[in-house]
Amino acid sequence: MVASSAGPPRGRPRDPGFEDRVYDAVVEVYGHGGLEAVTMGAVARRARVGKASLYMRWPDKERLLVEALDARIVLDTHIDTGDLRADLRRLAEQMLEMLWSDTGLAFMRRIVDTSVHPEIFGFRHREGSPTVLAARRLVHNAIARGDLPAGASPTVLMDLVFGATMMHATVTPVTMREKARERADAYLDALVDTILAGVHRDIQPLPEAPTPPA
Repeated sequence: MVASSAGPPRGRPRDPGFEDRVYDAVVEVYGHGGLEAVTMGAVARRARVGKASLYMRWPDKERLLVEALDARIVLDTHIDTGDLRADLRRLAEQMLEMLWSDTGLAFMRRIVDTSVHPEIFGFRHREGSPTVLAARRLVHNAIARGDLPAGASPTVLMDLVFGATMMHATVTPVTMREKARERADAYLDALVDTILAGVHRDIQPLPEAPTPPA
């Protein structure tokens, strides 16, 4: 057997937690300070990594910000279990949990910055959000099963789910948030039951918005 002449691997071993720490740092810095607070230096300090390491992976703060938010502002879209009430409740629960976190602050800031800074976030209008598209499929599947009337609007139903949870989270004072968390199960049950009761009324179908061009 010929012995290998290769020595031990050169350089520092890859940090398995590097990306997670960086993404978490971006969300926290952006959520609390906005776009101007996001610098490579601020993220590096918060994530406890070298600034040079960030530039090796991301060419600028804008690319890093977009990637980090896309990685962290996500909901589980694989929840179409066939139980419409349970699936809607899980969507609402995820939304509420996200909005009551640092990720929720970043989510709200991105909504505004998508309009104010289209050069950074404008591309997001070109394709539908994966979460929204998955939620719409959930409604279409429920209609196909007969769990919802044929005239039920995926747009209105999802506006009710996401809009209500967003309003609930944003108008709850920080000093009352812990109490609101304790009552979250009752709130979510009441929300979903109210939405489904309204959807099953005999209402005029709403024309669906056209799919955004690719």
